[in-house]
Formats: sequence, structure tokens, C-alpha cells
Amino acid sequence: MTTEEKLAQALRTIADRAENLDVLPGVLAMRRKRARRRTRGALAVVCAAALAWGVTTAWPVPQLVVDPAGPGPARNAVERMWPQAVFTMPDRSRPLAAISATEVLVWNEQGRLDVYDAASRSSRTVAAPRQAPRYLAVDRERVAWLADGHVWIAPLRAGGQTSKVGPVPAENVDRLALAGQDVIWSAPLDGVWRMRIGRGVPERVSGSKGLQLVEWPWATDEPLDMRTNPTKVVNLQTGMTIQIRPASGVEGLRCGPTWCTGTRRDDTVVQRTDGSWNHVHQGLRGYPYQDRFFTGFGEIYDARTRTTVTFDGARLPSGGRQWSSGSGVIFWTQGGGVRVVNLAAIAQP
Repeated sequence: MTTEEKLAQALRTIADRAENLDVLPGVLAMRRKRARRRTRGALAVVCAAALAWGVTTAWPVPQLVVDPAGPGPARNAVERMWPQAVFTMPDRSRPLAAISATEVLVWNEQGRLDVYDAASRSSRTVAAPRQAPRYLAVDRERVAWLADGHVWIAPLRAGGQTSKVGPVPAENVDRLALAGQDVIWSAPLDGVWRMRIGRGVPERVSGSKGLQLVEWPWATDEPLDMRTNPTKVVNLQTGMTIQIRPASGVEGLRCGPTWCTGTRRDDTVVQRTDGSWNHVHQGLRGYPYQDRFFTGFGEIYDARTRTTVTFDGARLPSGGRQWSSGSGVIFWTQGGGVRVVNLAAIAQP
């Protein structure tokens, strides 16, 4: 494969990984025209899910899933299993990422990044980007997002000043993270890069050539072919390398340091990175949040405790459900608000 062919495949891979930004009718313009567009909006949601990728709107929300199977068993409903993690917030905002046990980063329909606190039921403004950010990262102190060929940084505390870092090759970046005073990013074929916030120049993280971010400091040699398995997960701070051993017949693995998801024929398989334990699930996908939680068709699977928890998203006329997810948050419209599951609120066992 030539360099040009590899680059073209890398760009296709970025497009395939890009978050589906179509979500939750009843918010923004769809909410204002609910009465006369309800049927048309529901049909558009189903079509967007069928098309799967490349649907974009002004809302920077990850994935939309339509599940025709209906709700799971009530005994494992999320409200019963993890009541501290579930809350309802106003429908004018959309969760983007978990910050703490009570706080989530949200995008407000008025064009703001806000922090919503479920404990006080209040929000505070962090920044007002010119457009909704497509890729972002957040920690306990700040949020970072890509725009105009730079990484923009805003403190989460009230009254902080937004600054920019870069330039960075934003057209190739598909993973972003914060690590202390550094902003970290990666792109297919290009390794993992870092830059000091406020000063400095981009530099490739030592030992990261050919790797992609999972959750800092972990990275993996994720193949461009999404059906192919990676071979390792690497801690870029310590150099520790974990070899990935697929369970029999499993392909398309996506792994944290301990847990992976992949497919075996029509089934989704959750397995350990060493292949010593694997179990079939339906519809789980992608990388684990905090090397622990996987989400799928109306359920969350906690690999650490081997617990399956169900949640019931908004009902569609087809009998299915719709829901969306961000980093550590799952949410859906319900009763005039947005129902949220904040995975950061679940205590470590």
C-alpha cells in the first residue's frame, strides 16, 4: 500500500470514527416545531441511524442508537442499581462529558459550554465558542476543544479566560485529552502528540509512533481496518505494554488496558485483553470508559463487576428507543427534560 493510499484510508477511518452529531428531536429547532414535525422528525431519526455515519448538525453529540427490542429487565434498571448516577436536567442543554460525581459538561442551545451541577440543579457558563465543538476533552479543572486549527482551553471555574494552543493539524486529529499542563492529541498514522498549555511547540510523545489514544496515558496500535485486531495497549507514561490476545474468532477489538469489545460473527464479545475471559453481549461497542463501562442497545455493561444495567430511552413510533452518549454520560429526552446517566458518579468497587 502506497503512502497516498494509507493517507486516504486514514482519512476514511477518521470519518468512520467521527461522532454521529444527529440527536434528540425535541431540542433546538426541532423542539420549537414539535407539534407539526413530530412524525417527520421521528422518521428522520430512524433514517439517520440507518445511514450510521456522517450526519452533522449544530449539536456536538455522539452516537444515536435505535433499538427495536424495547427495554431490558426491570430488575437491572439503572434507577435501581445506580440511583446516585441518574438525574434529569433542562432540555435546553445537552450533556457532552462527565466531570465529577455531580457535574457534567453540557452544550447550551444558546451557544455556550456550561457546567451543570446535578446536586444544586444549576449551571455556570465556561465559554462561548463560535460553533459547537466536534472534538473535546475535559478534566476537573478545564475543557479543551478543537477549532480553527488550534486547541482552545477554558477553565471550568467561573470567570476564567479562554486561551488557544497551537496551531495543531486539526484536520487529522480524532482523539483529544488533557494531562496536567499538557494537551494531548492523536491521529491515524501520526502517533500521539503533546503541547504545553500556554507555551511550547508540538512534540510526539516518546514511544507513541503508530499508536492512537484510548484514555490518557493509554494508547493502542489501532488498525486502519476496523475489522482487524490491535496487538497491544501501551502506557505512555511508564512504557508498560500489554499484549492483546483475541478470543477465538473475535475480530475488530477495541481495548483499554484490561477490557475489550469485538465481534464474533453477529455477536458482540466482551473479553479481557489477554483473552482469558469472554462473554457474548448484544450491541455493546467501542472503547471502555475508565477501562470499565461499555454501552449498547439500551444497556450499560460494567465489566469490572460483570453487571448489566438497562435504561429506557425515549420511545419512538416504531417501538424502538433513541439515546445518545458522550464521554461518561448517556442521555435521552424524557418528560420535557433530558434524562442523564453520569458514570462518574458510580463509586469504585
